[in-house]
Amino acid sequence: MPERRSPRNRKKTRFPSTTVIGSYPITIQESEVEQYRAFPEETEDPVNASIQLAVRDFVSAGIEFPSTGQTRESFVRLFLDPGFVEGIEYDGAEIIVSGKIRRKSSIRLADVQEAKSLTPKYYGFKEPVTDPYTLARNCRLRGSHYSDLKELTFAIGREIIRPELESLQGLVDYLQLDAPYFSVDPFKDYIKELYEEILEGITTPVVLHVCGDTFSVFKELTKLNVDVISLDFTFSDKLLDEVSRRNFDQKIGLGCVSTGSPIIEPVKTISNLISRASSKLGESRILFVHPACGERNLPLDVAYQKNINLTLARNEFFLGPPQTARSVNLSEEEYDPNGYFRIQVDPQTQQIVVSFNSYDNVPKFRVQSSSGEKLIATIVDSKLISDTEHGKRHLGYVGYEIGKAETALKNRVPYRQDKPLSIPGIY
Repeated sequence: MPERRSPRNRKKTRFPSTTVIGSYPITIQESEVEQYRAFPEETEDPVNASIQLAVRDFVSAGIEFPSTGQTRESFVRLFLDPGFVEGIEYDGAEIIVSGKIRRKSSIRLADVQEAKSLTPKYYGFKEPVTDPYTLARNCRLRGSHYSDLKELTFAIGREIIRPELESLQGLVDYLQLDAPYFSVDPFKDYIKELYEEILEGITTPVVLHVCGDTFSVFKELTKLNVDVISLDFTFSDKLLDEVSRRNFDQKIGLGCVSTGSPIIEPVKTISNLISRASSKLGESRILFVHPACGERNLPLDVAYQKNINLTLARNEFFLGPPQTARSVNLSEEEYDPNGYFRIQVDPQTQQIVVSFNSYDNVPKFRVQSSSGEKLIATIVDSKLISDTEHGKRHLGYVGYEIGKAETALKNRVPYRQDKPLSIPGIY
């Protein structure tokens, strides 16, 4: 395993961090994108609004290591864009390798910078980059520039992915390689050599994400020089059993929320999976909890609520259920005014959950109720907010957001902290 530095400014907590795999529902029209491509100097980039929505939704849901949302294109075409890569042509849905490939400029740098500008400093950041083999598998060769899949895979690794990793590593806390075909194709004997080549000298921790059923390939994944292996554990407990019996150096990313179904799993269902994984693998081995895969194909509000429930489930398992809202007298040494509030809604239990977090994202105080009045009274009685002008403004903000959450709960509409409510029939 290569030596890589720890994520910058990240204090280790006693439980896994929440993150996403990458993609988020796209909220812009194709016509807007085409207009921008035709007149880039006269039109504002419409994808920026989609990135902003994704990042704010991630942060609002409690995702402590968000990404850009990868909303500009699919995870394959994003890195095989003729605008950024020489030797690539599009023929309808097909991606054609028509010449020697070469990356002209960074593909993701601008979007990562935009997303980072919206991310609180006390949050981390993890950005996905598509694995070279996956990209090669989605191309059709034209001419004699590359003889076979292996040669094309290594060329993409050297000319596109390696330079992209180098340009991003100074900005992010984790780099992620997305390799869905590792769970579909017979594992190629040259993948280990490929990863040694593209990751040599990369100092930022690297996450390898493989979606799908990875039961039969997990042993091979542990041979790759990555720091975290991120998998989908929602299929069955067979994978948990396989992981538990292997010896390996990497940490585990626990995919515990399905992304192939619009059904929103209850918090208790997710918490139970985290419990089984912690029992079988050991809590210290799990670095992240996250959705099973990207969320692009989900409805926007479904993706958002799945991330909410993921955060609530992580907190419930590692910290126990929130106390029922009532007057609470905290001892003076437990007061922590230098933190932030996170307000979330769990529609299944009809509860508003309020947590007061330190800036290393540890919930110091959590309370739940369906009554906004009880929540505010409990927060005031707890004396978490200082008796200063700043504290009074903070209390006003928390009261306003709890009122919105209660309104959203009663009207059965999604709630997003720091965003206006959208209630049908109300303008």
